[in-house]
Amino acid sequence: MTKGQLSGIILSGFIASACSQETRFDLDESTMPEKPMYQKHSVEEILNTSDDEELVRLSGEIIKKIKGKIYLFRGETGEIKVLIDDSALPDKEVKLNSPIIIKGEVDNPPDRAPRVEVDDIHYVF
Repeated sequence: MTKGQLSGIILSGFIASACSQETRFDLDESTMPEKPMYQKHSVEEILNTSDDEELVRLSGEIIKKIKGKIYLFRGETGEIKVLIDDSALPDKEVKLNSPIIIKGEVDNPPDRAPRVEVDDIHYVF
């Protein structure tokens, strides 16, 4: 065995040893942001039994603009108004009649029907 071959074997051993070592991090879980839990609901459930500020996930389509940032969303079990800020739009525009998944928060005041304030829109193609 030559000196060069021996050096290569020793170097390979060091690299393998270094790669196999686990790096441990002590992360305090209380400082890590908690991921919000959006529960899948139907439009019917939101209209009839939802709590204010409940996080929801809906599948369906936006069928029309009502006014300003308020749109009409249609799911399998009905229609509900949704409030969409520009920050929730992937392309800064709402695509009507396209399949989507929205995540948002129920706004359910006592003086009007519930609606969903949209946090995120994901178009399904």
